[in-house]
Amino acid sequence: MLKNLWYVVAASADLRDALLPVTVLGHRFVAYRDAAGTARLLSDICVHRGASLSAGRRVNGEVQCPYHGWRYGGDGVCTHIPAQPQARVPAKARVDGYPVIERHGWVWAFIGDLPEGERPPLPALDWADDPDVRVVHGTFDWRANWERIVENGLDFAHAPFVHGTSFGAPDRPEIDSFEVSGADEWGAHARIVMQRPVRKGLLRRRLTGEHVDVVTQTGFHLSGPCATLELTLGNGWRIFIASAHVPVDALHTRTYWMMGRTFLKQAVFDGRFRARNLRIFAEDHAVLERIRPECVPDGWQSEVSVKSDALQIAFRQRVRGLEARGWSVGDAAVAEMKVVKVIGGPARREGGSWALDAC
Repeated sequence: MLKNLWYVVAASADLRDALLPVTVLGHRFVAYRDAAGTARLLSDICVHRGASLSAGRRVNGEVQCPYHGWRYGGDGVCTHIPAQPQARVPAKARVDGYPVIERHGWVWAFIGDLPEGERPPLPALDWADDPDVRVVHGTFDWRANWERIVENGLDFAHAPFVHGTSFGAPDRPEIDSFEVSGADEWGAHARIVMQRPVRKGLLRRRLTGEHVDVVTQTGFHLSGPCATLELTLGNGWRIFIASAHVPVDALHTRTYWMMGRTFLKQAVFDGRFRARNLRIFAEDHAVLERIRPECVPDGWQSEVSVKSDALQIAFRQRVRGLEARGWSVGDAAVAEMKVVKVIGGPARREGGSWALDAC
C-alpha cells in the first residue's frame, strides 16, 4: 500500500451533515463538511485520550470529540476544550489534516505529507463532466488486494473466461499484439480491438455465433488509484468507466466507480447499466478473492508473465518505483501475503526451474 497519493474517500453525494468514518491504508479518518460546505479529512483519533472523532458530532462546522468535547477545525487544530474554556489551547492539541479536492462527484484526499508542488496530479476524466455523457456512480467492496484488482482491470486476456456470459467471447480468446502507450510517471494505457459476441433472445443470452468489433482502451493512473476503460462500438456509441480502487487494508478494497455512456441517456436506463457493471465486478471478485498469494509478489520470478501482460507489468513497475521512494505503508503481515509455497511433486527431483518454491 502506498502513501503520498490521492485517494477517493467518499462520493460527494454521501458527504452531507454527518461525520463520515473512512478507512484507507489500514488507518482511520473522519470526513465531513465545514461551515462553508467544504469537504475536509482529519485523522480519526483525538490527541487527548484517543477517542474516535468520527463517533462524535459536527458542531459549528467543526468536529467535536464524543469523549470530552474537544473540537477540531478543518486544519486539524483544536479550537475548544470545554473543561477549561479560558485556558490557552496547547500547541500539541492538533490532529493531522489532509488536502481535499472535490471533482467528478468524488471527494479526493491526499494522504501523505508532500508539499503541493510535489504531489501527483489527478487523472484526466473529462468525460465525467461532459453534458453529452450520461454518468452513473456506485461502489463495490472486495475481499481482495488493491493491486490485484487494478491489474485485473488492465487484463485484456481474462474477459473471455471470467466474463464469457457478460461481454467476453469464449470462442475468441486470442489477444492481438499491442503497445503500451501514454506512459509517464503516474500511468499508461493500451488499445486493442476485441471481439464481443452477438446475443439475441428475450434476455440476450443465446449466442448467435456472430461477433462485433469493440475498440477497447484500458489504462491506469496511480491517483485513485484509477483503472480506466473506454469502449467504442461500431456504430460510434461510447462507454467510459473509471474505477478508483481504494485500499481499506492489505486484503480489503473499496471501489468507487462511475460509468458514462453517449447513448440511451434517459434516466430510466441507469439501473440497467448500474446492474451490468456490478455483475462484472462480482464475476471478477469470484476469482480475485481466491487468488494466491493474496498480494502481488515483490519479485518477477514466482509468476510466469507473457506478452499480453505488458500493461500489468507497467503498473507493477510504477508501484515498485514509488515503494523505492519510501512511500510504502508498512504492514508486517503484507510480506507473508506476497509469498506462497507449495508441496513439491516428484517432477522437481528431475531439476529444472520452477516459479513457486516448495516447502
